[in-house]
Amino acid sequence: MKKRKKRISSVKTDASAEKVERWLKGAGASFARSRSSIIPMLQSAQAALGYLSPEAMAGIARHLRVPTALVQGVASFYAQFRFQPAGKHKVTVCRGTACHVRGSGRLLDDLTLALKVTPGRTTPDGVFTLETVACFGSCALAPVLVVDGKVYGRQTPAIAKKTLNRVRRSGGAAAAHGGRP
Repeated sequence: MKKRKKRISSVKTDASAEKVERWLKGAGASFARSRSSIIPMLQSAQAALGYLSPEAMAGIARHLRVPTALVQGVASFYAQFRFQPAGKHKVTVCRGTACHVRGSGRLLDDLTLALKVTPGRTTPDGVFTLETVACFGSCALAPVLVVDGKVYGRQTPAIAKKTLNRVRRSGGAAAAHGGRP
């Protein structure tokens, strides 16, 4: 059984490596071989591949002729970069002052428990990625939850859980009907 698991995992790595190589030969090849290209290349790779795999960062380093550790260091410094695939649905909780005062901390804690995932991570089933943001700028609607780009204001943990259950059941279509927009 252990041999089979290794084989499956190497197939995933090979598939990821193939995607990275296609990206490098296409969009990646258009970047100048300069350290100033590190961030734009990381952004482009993440947009094309969905996240930054070790293979992607190694490929960028190879293209730029810099150490892989330099590329990984830059990527890990910025919160915009993901190192694992994002879920089908992005769930973001606002942590701004107005949202915090009106209960976004409790909202985030309850969603963390309900989804069994910490902010910045994806649920094991790949359905939800839970994130936080400093402020959405929708303070009058605090606390704010955003699911797949749709803003839900005046959230409580119970309302948020119902919204996410609708999203899970419907594959996303019901999200437009739930919560308090």
